[in-house]
Amino acid sequence: MKKNNNKIHQPLILISSATLLLFFLSFSTLPLGFFNGQRTIDILADIRKTEPKRVPIIARAKETTQQVITHLTQPKDSTFIVDFDFDSINSLQYFFQKLDNIKVSHNKVRIAYFGDSFVEGDEMTDELRLRFQTLFGGNGIGFLPMQSTVAQLYTQININGSGWKDYNFRDNPAKLPLGISGHLFYSTGNGMVDYSPKTNMPPTTVKLYTGKLEKDAVVYINTNGTNQVVGLNINNPINETVLASNTPIKSLKITSNNEHIPYYGVSMEGLKGVYLDNYSFRGNTSILNQQITNEVMTQLNKYLHYDLIIVHYGINAVEHDQTEFEWFEISMKNLIRNIRKGFGNVPILLVSTSDMGHKYGNEYLTEKGVPYMVATQREIARKNNVAFWNLYKAMGGENTMVNWVEGDTVLACKDYTHLNSVGAKKVGDLFFDKLLASKNYYQRLLNTKK
Repeated sequence: MKKNNNKIHQPLILISSATLLLFFLSFSTLPLGFFNGQRTIDILADIRKTEPKRVPIIARAKETTQQVITHLTQPKDSTFIVDFDFDSINSLQYFFQKLDNIKVSHNKVRIAYFGDSFVEGDEMTDELRLRFQTLFGGNGIGFLPMQSTVAQLYTQININGSGWKDYNFRDNPAKLPLGISGHLFYSTGNGMVDYSPKTNMPPTTVKLYTGKLEKDAVVYINTNGTNQVVGLNINNPINETVLASNTPIKSLKITSNNEHIPYYGVSMEGLKGVYLDNYSFRGNTSILNQQITNEVMTQLNKYLHYDLIIVHYGINAVEHDQTEFEWFEISMKNLIRNIRKGFGNVPILLVSTSDMGHKYGNEYLTEKGVPYMVATQREIARKNNVAFWNLYKAMGGENTMVNWVEGDTVLACKDYTHLNSVGAKKVGDLFFDKLLASKNYYQRLLNTKK
C-alpha cells in the first residue's frame, strides 16, 4: 500500500502560524536593534486608528543659552521685537522717535516691507498700514506697480492695468535695472492703468517714478475726470514726477503710448503721516533681491526717504524635514549688507517665518523645519545687528496654522501655509500691537539708562 504524500494542508498551517505570530508581535515592543533596526511590526496598521509620530519641535535648534542671552536689553516677553542693535544709529529707537514726533513735525514716516506670497495682495500689510495711519495719521496706500497679478486682493484700492511689458525677477533677460519691487514696466504701445482708492480718506498726492531718457517724454493722465498731459523728468537714473497734488484723488488713469519709457510705479500718499509700501514677490526666498542694484535703492530712497525696512521671508525657504539653512543665512547676510549700502542707516527689522503645516501620517502638524528656520533667522538678526520679531511664536507656535485652518473660525487656507483675509487682518493687528508694546518697552529702558 502506497504511503500518502499529500501535503496540501502544510501551506495553510504555515500561513496560519506566521499570521498568529505576527498578530502577537503587533502588540509587543521589540528591543532596539531587533531585526537589524527595522520598524516595529504591525500587521494591523492599515485598519488600526494610529496617531502620527509627533514632530520634535525645536529640540536641537540653533539657539543656545549664550546666543539667546546676548543683550541685557532684550525683553523677557519672547513675542516682543528684539532689537539686537539697541545702542547704535541703526536702532529701532530712531524709528520710534520719528513716530512720536510725527504729529508735531508734520513729517512723513515711511516703511518698506519686503516679503513673499505671505504678504502678497497687501491684505496683512494693509491692516498694519491702517493701524499706523489711524494712530499717527496718513492717507494713501503708498507705492504701487503699473499692473498686478493680485490686483483683486487689494482692499484699499482698485487697480486695473493693461498693455504693459513686465520685466521682473524671473523674466529679465536684458538685465534691466529692476525697481525695489522687483519689477520694471514698458508700455507695449497702449499702456494703461486705472487707480481708484476705496477709502474715505483718499490720497492727495500722486508721484510717478520713471527711468532715464535721452529726450523729452509725456504721459496722459485723467484725474477725477479731468484730462492732462504731463511732461516727465528724465535726467536722473530714476526720476520723480508729481502727477497730482493738493486734491483728494478719487480716480486716476495713466496712459502711455511711448514704448521707450521705463516705469517703476506710482506712489499715492498725503502730506503727512505713516506710509507702508508693500514690495512682495511670490516665491522669493530673499535670493531674488540680489538683482536690485545699490544705485536703484539709493535713487528711489532719495525720493521715498524710508525710516524702517522690514524683511520678511522664510516660507519658500523651509525645506521639508530640513534643520540646517546655511544657504539662507548667507543670502540674508548679503541682502542686509546690500540694504545698508543702498538705504544707509535705516533700521532693519527681520520678521521670522510663520507657522506652516505638513501632513504626517493622517493629520497635519507643524512642518519640522519651521522652528529650525525661526532659530536661524534669529541668529541672522543677532549676527547682523538688526531687529527681530518671532512671528511664529507670536502667532501661537507649534500647530498654530493647523488650528487656524481647522478651527471654528477659519483664518488660513487649506495649503496650511497662507492666510485668508480674516487671518491676514489678525496678523496685521498682532504685528502692530507687538510693535507698539516693544516701542514702549525700549523707551522705558532708554529712560532708565539716562
